[in-house]
Amino acid sequence: MQIEDADLAQELSDHIKEHVDELAGLRSGAGAGGEGRKKKRRKKRKPKGADLPEGPVPELMGLPPGEQARWIFMERYISLEKHEEILGLSLESEVFAEHQEAFDRLIKDLLLLPRSLEAAEKNDITGLQKVFAGCVPIFRYPQIAAAEGAPTDTSLENLRLTYPTYFYKRRKKPNWFEKRDFYTEAVPGPRWVLCETEYLNCTLRSPDRKLSGYASAWDLPPEFAQQKSIVEDIYDRIIVGEALGEDLFAGNTNNVTSTRYRARKAQRLVLTVQRVHKITLHGKGNIPHWRATRRMWPGVHATLCFPESLEDGLRE
Repeated sequence: MQIEDADLAQELSDHIKEHVDELAGLRSGAGAGGEGRKKKRRKKRKPKGADLPEGPVPELMGLPPGEQARWIFMERYISLEKHEEILGLSLESEVFAEHQEAFDRLIKDLLLLPRSLEAAEKNDITGLQKVFAGCVPIFRYPQIAAAEGAPTDTSLENLRLTYPTYFYKRRKKPNWFEKRDFYTEAVPGPRWVLCETEYLNCTLRSPDRKLSGYASAWDLPPEFAQQKSIVEDIYDRIIVGEALGEDLFAGNTNNVTSTRYRARKAQRLVLTVQRVHKITLHGKGNIPHWRATRRMWPGVHATLCFPESLEDGLRE
């Protein structure tokens, strides 16, 4: 039976995904005899982020943006100071103040969104925590401290050198992506973004259409929801992993990035895979689909990017 309604088909595919994975796992286990292997769960590292807020529930709108973020995002709040520590940098006081002001604007914008405004006005902190339960604010910065301490570009090449535990051991023969231009490109920035930790399933719809739907769910124009480049995707994974001690973006997914490259005159996609902790890169001619032999769902992690002024951005 073929389902002609694309929206219904998408909902059904999302609903049965976990059951398909479970059934395929049971079948593979039965083939080996008996109950099959139990998947080892990676122990969560102790969170390194900011201390959780304590005390009575405050009047949220009367708090400074940093404290508002602590109450809304709880353990997923990663301060600018924490980003500095992870990147091995010490920003000049004027530069730090500028980026902190940008963060304050982000929190203000988030509380003005239609999905959050009513809860903010009612001081419904629990409601706001639910609205942003799958999100984490990340500061993307184009520089990182090199081994000798001097700032250098936050490129894929330098991220591999600085955080080797997130990648498989280097081979004697260079990996295919090391000779591509995107390998040495820096993270665009500096800027604050709001990252979605749950992937959007692209089995039946293209990343562009899924991102457009994601923006619509936030009552925002399509251009506010953006697809990550390969270096943005890996940067976000490392920042979250180092700050929170947990790989929030890991899962059985082929993550489709916006990065493209040419091979034999044909343009190919760059994908990331992070099942547990290690990150791998793959090049494909088109979006790969789920297969019983390789249970990986095609997906995209959305990012909400705001202009300098949310009001101006919405008017445009």
